Amino acid sequence: MKRVLLAQDLVPAKEFRSNMASWLNRVSTSDRPVVITQHGKAAAVLMSPEAADELEQQREVLRHVLQGLNDIDEGRLHDDDDVWAAVDDLIVGADDANPLE
Repeated sequence: MKRVLLAQDLVPAKEFRSNMASWLNRVSTSDRPVVITQHGKAAAVLMSPEAADELEQQREVLRHVLQGLNDIDEGRLHDDDDVWAAVDDLIVGADDANPLE
């Protein structure tokens, strides 16, 4: 998602209502969100579904990073060799349970 260009991507609610199809098209073709204002203040943001998905994915990555940093602070660490050994065990167990024919 591209950044909002304040000179181009702010629209009063009244104008948005009058030209909704045009603003929806702009959002889908420019990949930039539109800020809808009411009484001169931001009231809502319109973005494409893809941009909303991307934003949610970024939020999830950030949540995991912060959890990892918290785990480090709390001493909840695992040795790399132990982790990879556990992964290998899971893979071997899955292969044993579902052998390819």
